[in-house]
Amino acid sequence: MSARRPVLLTIDDEPLIRETIAAYMENRGFAVYEAPDGRRGLETFLEKRPDVVLVDLRMPEMDGLEVLSRLRDIAPDTPSIVVSGTGVLRDAIEAVKAGAWDYVTKPIQDMAALALAVDKALERAGLRRAVRLAEQRYANLVENIPLLIFGWGRGLGLEFVNQGCRTLLGYSREEALGQPDWLLDRIHPDQRDWVRGQLQACLDDCARSFSRQCRLLHKNGQIVHGVLKSIPTSACAGHEPRPRVEGLIMDIGDRLLLEKVLVHKEKIHTLGAISAEVAHEIRNPLMAIGGFAKRLTRKMPDLPEAAIILEEANRLEQFLNRIRDYLNPVRQHPVPVVMAEVVRNCLALLGPELTGAGVTPRLDLEGAAIVVEEDPDILAQVVINLIRFTLDALPPRGGMWLVARSGEGFVHLEVGGDQAQPVADAQRVFLPFDAGGDTIGLPVCFRLMRSLGGAMRFEQQGGQGRFFMSVPMAESRQAGAPPPA
Repeated sequence: MSARRPVLLTIDDEPLIRETIAAYMENRGFAVYEAPDGRRGLETFLEKRPDVVLVDLRMPEMDGLEVLSRLRDIAPDTPSIVVSGTGVLRDAIEAVKAGAWDYVTKPIQDMAALALAVDKALERAGLRRAVRLAEQRYANLVENIPLLIFGWGRGLGLEFVNQGCRTLLGYSREEALGQPDWLLDRIHPDQRDWVRGQLQACLDDCARSFSRQCRLLHKNGQIVHGVLKSIPTSACAGHEPRPRVEGLIMDIGDRLLLEKVLVHKEKIHTLGAISAEVAHEIRNPLMAIGGFAKRLTRKMPDLPEAAIILEEANRLEQFLNRIRDYLNPVRQHPVPVVMAEVVRNCLALLGPELTGAGVTPRLDLEGAAIVVEEDPDILAQVVINLIRFTLDALPPRGGMWLVARSGEGFVHLEVGGDQAQPVADAQRVFLPFDAGGDTIGLPVCFRLMRSLGGAMRFEQQGGQGRFFMSVPMAESRQAGAPPPA
């Protein structure tokens, strides 16, 4: 019991019995309330909410059995003890059926026996509350943990799944449980047979477990990367079958994203260093070549070769200037801004272009309702460029989407859409070295994101192209968290 005084209610039509019990239990530290009949006893119970109730079976207006039945409906976890002088076994059985926790006969020869019954009832009630609280905490943990937890039965069907199925794969719990093969159907076809075999092996051998990275199919058709892991059973005794396999699926999309961005950015960093060195080595002889070409042009204006040399030298000079501009730092004016607001402002600016193309992007920006501390103009430039590039690549009646999520201290924005035709070389879209084409703005976007401490990548698969940009949250930047790449 807690530090407060435990509260006892005694319901008995004999005043002497009530007063005797009250005096004894008050001496033991209880706060005691009395009621002379069942009706007033229930009224007192609802008003005072005692920790334990003592009930006589034979009372006017409402007998003890009805009181017990009402108490069981009102407060099943509150212990009730019958204190009756009938002494008939049948009455005791009926009392237990009605909800009594114990039975003490009158006259009470030893009040210590009553006190012992009360203490045991309170202890039992405390254990029941602790068990129920633990069960509630366990259920709450299982339902709200950011993992998909499942139970797979011997009938090779889904028996249990938590609410993580919606977060990870877009299905409600009811939808998942309504399809026995739902779990296997969500596994990518290339890995489905292997997963089925592992689940069956775990059913046949309780000592067996497995863990594997796999691809899963989201309700919207996208690929979700996760780790599928079985949970070993503590009741395993040797290599015996078990009734079902329990396991979990953990989303590792953020981790893979950061790993890919790290590799990509490292390549760009290395390429930038090499490019700077090459540009430096080329510029000196280029100036000499350009100078000689100008002198030749002045001396022999009709010589076409001299004009060609000068033109190519100028083109190479522009190429070197593009490398220089790409490597130069960007001036920033960071302020706290909500990423979702930046995206919506960009869509509003591009509204006429999108409307003219007959495109209404699908939006899911709940994950972007987070403050980032960045330059809003730079963010807007990047988002606008990604939307325009995606719009230009759309086939007739093609679909576009902007989806945001947060994790690992970053806001991740995906700008994607259908493609009329794939990009010939997806690895080159962020490189600044092509003299023309539609990707001129993308190298600038990549450089801007790098200056913000974020990252960007491009993927294409199945006739769809997707840009992913990651921007650090304001709290992560203030805490000094490193960029994702």
